[in-house]
Amino acid sequence: MSTQPFHLKIRIGEMEVELSGTKSEVLDTINELPTIFNKVNDAFHGETITKPRQKKPVESIELEHFPQISRTTQCSEAVTSLLAVEWGKTPRTISELREAMEANAIFFPKTTLSGVLVWLVKKGIIRRYKDKKRGYLYTMNLQENL
Repeated sequence: MSTQPFHLKIRIGEMEVELSGTKSEVLDTINELPTIFNKVNDAFHGETITKPRQKKPVESIELEHFPQISRTTQCSEAVTSLLAVEWGKTPRTISELREAMEANAIFFPKTTLSGVLVWLVKKGIIRRYKDKKRGYLYTMNLQENL
C-alpha cells in the first residue's frame, strides 16, 4: 500500500524548514517545530528562540499588505496597476513593489523590474524620489493625468 508524499516548506524570518513524508508524519512534526528551531538555532548561533510567533492565516497576511491586481505578463502594467490603487499612493520601494507583484503571482527578476521602473520614469508615467533611509521611492506621476 503506497501513500502519497506530502511536502511543506515554512519560512519565518531568516529561518526556513522543509518537511517531507506522509501527511500524518509532516503534521506530527509540526508540533515539534519550536524544539527543532531551537536546536537548529543553538547549533548555528548559540541562542534560543523563547516563544514561537502567533500564527496568522496566509490569506490575511497577503491581503492585509498588498492590493490585488489582475494577472499580466507585462511588468510595466503590473507596476502601474499597483501604483494606481490606494496602496500605491504611498511612495514604494522596488522591494515593496516586487513583493506586491509576487503576492499576486506575478514574477519578474529584480533587474527586469528596475529597468522597467527607469523606463516608466523616463516616460513620465511614474515619479522617483530619493529617501535618505529607504533609497529610491516610486509613485504615480500626478501631473501626467492633467
